[in-house]
Amino acid sequence: MPIDRSIEDQNIVIIGAGSAGLATSYWLTKKKLDHIVLERGKVANTWINERWDGFHLVNPNWAVRLPGFHYTGSEPEGYLSKNSTIEYLQNYAKYFSSPIRTGVVVESLLKNNNRYSLNTSKGQTINAQCVIVATGAFGVPRIPAYASCLSKSIRQIHSTEYKNPQSLADGAVLVVGSGQSGAQITEELLEAGRKVVLSVSRAGRRPRRYRGRDSSWWNYAMGSFDKTINDVESIYDSRFGSSAHTSGAKGGHDIYLRQMAKNGVRLVGPVSGGNGDTLTLKTGLLNILTEVDNHPIQWKENVDQYIERFGIKVPLDDSFVPPGIEEWPESESPSSFNLTDSAIKTIIWATGFKYDFDWIKLPITDEHNFPIQRRGITKFPGLYFMGLQWMYGSKSAQFIGVGEDAEHVSKHVAHQVS
Repeated sequence: MPIDRSIEDQNIVIIGAGSAGLATSYWLTKKKLDHIVLERGKVANTWINERWDGFHLVNPNWAVRLPGFHYTGSEPEGYLSKNSTIEYLQNYAKYFSSPIRTGVVVESLLKNNNRYSLNTSKGQTINAQCVIVATGAFGVPRIPAYASCLSKSIRQIHSTEYKNPQSLADGAVLVVGSGQSGAQITEELLEAGRKVVLSVSRAGRRPRRYRGRDSSWWNYAMGSFDKTINDVESIYDSRFGSSAHTSGAKGGHDIYLRQMAKNGVRLVGPVSGGNGDTLTLKTGLLNILTEVDNHPIQWKENVDQYIERFGIKVPLDDSFVPPGIEEWPESESPSSFNLTDSAIKTIIWATGFKYDFDWIKLPITDEHNFPIQRRGITKFPGLYFMGLQWMYGSKSAQFIGVGEDAEHVSKHVAHQVS
């Protein structure tokens, strides 16, 4: 039998109570605009359920700057842990009494004349003049189709499902992808004494510190955070490419793939397919590692040029590459890899994300399923997006900049409802 849906009218609805949704709610509250926030789980749901226990932010605490609620703790050069990030977001919601309804999934969004209808998991239809979709920066996990053809005896999870080494079955672990998540998870597994195979990607290595400053400070000073979609050669690469790896754990440190190889991790080339208990691999592992090593060299050259141009007084470079790692791995990657022979019991796909907005019943996305918008504003009056990766600029999905986009969108919303 059809559900007897109740109907409710609202002025403005925000979908999602993460950093983007909360920042937008903050600005709407400041403007005294009535609104509600619908959250599928709890406040900071993604951080609660889709980050591993040992996760830390990779930007320092001074870069945690949601509007009206900047980090003010005693460790500005530290890096928030998973639990501290959750606490920060939940305290932010309480700070300005954001009107949040938790445990509400928006199952579909339709346009109904000059308003929008949101059908929820609570058997309710909410009609609104304006809707801001703030459902997360990255979308849903992306796992290659051939994964379904692999042996059912091997457990497969996405990096969003990984919690800690103890949560995995005994046996070796294959991590696919060496961006931020893949490299950090591999390091954690290695330190826990697990046998690990890492299928590398082309994500570069990001120095943790250079010439007396955190790499995030240099990126901020040099304007990297202020770059917009107008400043990059490929918007697609910016939105969907891997992030260079570094770590905020244990006070922050560099990650060296070659060092992990020396310490026991087996490095292989990118996975390109698979069936049963065999994966096909791309060769050229050593060339990929050379590209990874060249990434920080070029970055440091850019910093040095910036220092010289502006006459900045900073220490000389005192960083060093761990000795003896340049010869690792000792051999090229094979073209195939047998999971059974290597005793692999778990595969962790650290292969990024894709977007799924099929629940919005409007022609709102491009060929990559990325919303068609300009700094959050769509061609449909009253429909907005917030917090997407490179939605408008480098910091659109980051604590240091999501509030700027939120203010921009909120001003447009205020005009729309006036």
